[in-house]
Amino acid sequence: MYGCGNSLTYFVIKPKLLYMKNLLWCANHQPLTEQLESLNEMGNLLFLKDIAPELMEQLSNTPSDRDECKDLADEISDVALEKDAKIVQLGGSPLFLVMASPIIGSGRMIFADSERVSEDIPQPDGSVKKISTFKHKGWI
Repeated sequence: MYGCGNSLTYFVIKPKLLYMKNLLWCANHQPLTEQLESLNEMGNLLFLKDIAPELMEQLSNTPSDRDECKDLADEISDVALEKDAKIVQLGGSPLFLVMASPIIGSGRMIFADSERVSEDIPQPDGSVKKISTFKHKGWI
């Protein structure tokens, strides 16, 4: 484990961590087809819900307590390290993401970059229905 508990320094990035061979999907939803294709080109894709369903359940209902958020981030970080994996699309509440970032380290997480594409579709009654879709642009 690279977390340091209650210390203000939460992680140590070793060069190896930036070149992990696996990817750990940590979102509640499944990746889009475009995302899945690009992730499969980047490495072996693992799913937190399959490896540690209890952690995925906690992540789906992230705690509001800061210490509990830190503990959850430590546990997810440990699973990723054990699997030699970068964390992909980490979900959770804004509080959790803020607490998790220094524990996990930005070099060990990637997030989807997408573009919202909106289309106005005229309806027979004269109204307009707006449809928005997201196009996957890559990973950040």
